[in-house]
Amino acid sequence: MKTILTCTLAALMLLASPVLGQTDVSALETAIHGKLLGLRGYPADAVVTFTWFDGKLVPDPVILHGMGAFIPDTVRQKGSKILIEGQFETLVRAGGSVDPQTGVHTAGKIAPMGQLPMRLEVDMQKASPATVIPQLQAQLFFPSLGEALKSLPVYVADILPFPVDTKLQPPCNCAHVLQDGKWIEVDGSNPNLVPPAFIKIVPNPALDQMAIDAKISGTITFVYQVSETGRVDELWLAKPLSSALDESAGKTSRENLFKPATLDGKPVGTVSVQTIPVNYDTAPPAPGSH
Repeated sequence: MKTILTCTLAALMLLASPVLGQTDVSALETAIHGKLLGLRGYPADAVVTFTWFDGKLVPDPVILHGMGAFIPDTVRQKGSKILIEGQFETLVRAGGSVDPQTGVHTAGKIAPMGQLPMRLEVDMQKASPATVIPQLQAQLFFPSLGEALKSLPVYVADILPFPVDTKLQPPCNCAHVLQDGKWIEVDGSNPNLVPPAFIKIVPNPALDQMAIDAKISGTITFVYQVSETGRVDELWLAKPLSSALDESAGKTSRENLFKPATLDGKPVGTVSVQTIPVNYDTAPPAPGSH
């Protein structure tokens, strides 16, 4: 047993450590090309930027977070920047069964939901590529997708990956609320828990025009982390449609306001889900368009 544990720990350490020999972009590309990688921080923007500072990658603010797999294609250096281009594949729960007594989704598998282009940009500042590149794989990505799933923030862990069948329920009848700075789990049927409600939905006429121009129809599903004051702290992309539409809808949705959730009459932070329909056939033209 001791030998098995030792081997397992050694394997995990190798996965989490930089791969020796990755001292240039060609070696890094060889090491990560075509692999399914979970991005630390869970960004889902089409372009994700980082700055190298004091030996670490510092991510710039993102519009959207999401649970997915990044599949690198090319790695190149342009001036002081390392550019990693590939595809982002949102993951969802698929298949499985629903308990007829509780309505809870009790089993299933994780499946891809289509790929969208993504680019990672690392600004090395004045650091040497020989210093930065060997550390990029470990600092950008989880050791495995399984680790990425296990490390999801507690307030979305029961929701993401979002079920491909919207009738399926999260794996527990519970809600996560932020109370006194800590996330706690509350029975979803608790009568003293009042969910958040929209009090201001910011319109996005550009979204309609973009759908018309691209001839795209479908839905975009967001999971909001709503603060105790009713503002959007984080926005998670559960079901994407296209990079441009997702980000346009995300920028607007971050401006929405909620009546915050309450527990025992006191405001608490929590999450809320919104599905935005997009249909280029019925979308009204933007003002001034023909």
